[in-house]
Amino acid sequence: MPYQTTSVDDVDSRLPDDADAELYFMKDALDTDEVAFSVFRMEPGAVGMEHDHAGDSQEEVYYVVNGGVDVQFGDETVSLDEGEAVRIDPDEQRQVHNRDHYSELVLVGAPR
Repeated sequence: MPYQTTSVDDVDSRLPDDADAELYFMKDALDTDEVAFSVFRMEPGAVGMEHDHAGDSQEEVYYVVNGGVDVQFGDETVSLDEGEAVRIDPDEQRQVHNRDHYSELVLVGAPR
């Protein structure tokens, strides 16, 4: 088949039930070879996991669909509002901090 469809309703969140966020890894459901695609939903005040992708060389783009977040890079913070995006080098430590409202992000990474 030349295409594949899915929905967050078809994928389980990778975060525990008591987290203030939901993270849906769509790559397996979409059967992607080169691109990772995720949906990140965050409740007010939620904080994502601090991480990098130095081990797998995955460059990422975070796009804010709803709300607004702050992405912390060590001592520097980049604020993103609805409709804005940031590209992140694989070896850069990052952590997403939601503000005082619900936010939803699309995360795209490559290579998968």
